[in-house]
Amino acid sequence: MNTLTRKSFGLLAMVLLAPAGAQSIERRTGEHPAIIVQRLHAQQGYDYASKFYPHPAWLHLRAEAPRPMMEHPAVAVFKRHQREASAAATTLPVGLTAAARH
Repeated sequence: MNTLTRKSFGLLAMVLLAPAGAQSIERRTGEHPAIIVQRLHAQQGYDYASKFYPHPAWLHLRAEAPRPMMEHPAVAVFKRHQREASAAATTLPVGLTAAARH
């Protein structure tokens, strides 16, 4: 057989076997696939979980009060460590000094 005949038999076999493997979709004759998709989309319910956008003015609970805007974060951390160190020094037992604690 020549190549043209083999290619034509292969093409004929693909054309005849393709509808057997296709999915069975309920489709009215002459209806465009986009119309079918739109009809199926309209039948589905609204998915509330897929489109959840919190409001920009949403309230957030914070662990501590906001710091003043003029204070650098490194300064705030240093002051917090100083407060913790002074609070720890005041709660030491009578016979224990700060140097003995370390």
